[in-house]
Amino acid sequence: MTYIYDILLNFNDDERIIEFYEWKENDALEHIKRILLFKISSKQMDDLNNYQIKMNQEFLSKIKGATISYKNKKDIKYGALFSDLNKVIALEFNKDGEVISRSGLLLDEEEDIIEECNGLYEEKIEYEKSKKYKKENFLTREELLKKRYLLKELSTLYQEKNEDKINYLYEELFPKDNLSLKEKIERMRNEIEKNFSEKHNELYEIVRLTYTKK
Repeated sequence: MTYIYDILLNFNDDERIIEFYEWKENDALEHIKRILLFKISSKQMDDLNNYQIKMNQEFLSKIKGATISYKNKKDIKYGALFSDLNKVIALEFNKDGEVISRSGLLLDEEEDIIEECNGLYEEKIEYEKSKKYKKENFLTREELLKKRYLLKELSTLYQEKNEDKINYLYEELFPKDNLSLKEKIERMRNEIEKNFSEKHNELYEIVRLTYTKK
């Protein structure tokens, strides 16, 4: 078995990896003293990134207790690193083999681990694959926050029947028309849910500006 020593991880329970350039100063970074590394195929890396998976008990037995944190801030009973020579991810599992948290790595540490992987044999990890993650999991951390903020704002505006503000925001996205307030809210909500893009980033800034001016 191959161990990697002395790395930083930023475990979170989202369905997507938070890349190093999205880490925040107040994130609970985990300084890992030791963790197992497995070289896998690109197909398996795609599964681990894009699907809900459940590792078998044989694999869990192999990694049980192998991850050690310097400060023991978090009990990582089942944890491991996985690399396909293009990317490295860290996953934490529960006793049933389900992923409960995940982390990307700092760029220089990821590069070092990929280099280490060049001398390893590729292992076929056994797991069950189920539901594919939603498209929103490929948004950046900031985009997800903005998306959720806008959806909450739309719900609040509709509850308050704030016709002026609803019309103002609607016309930032679509041509003026005669839809009802409810229809406008639904159209904006569907657009933000399914096709979040740069124009919604701009809409977020507009909404924030309306509160700043008060």
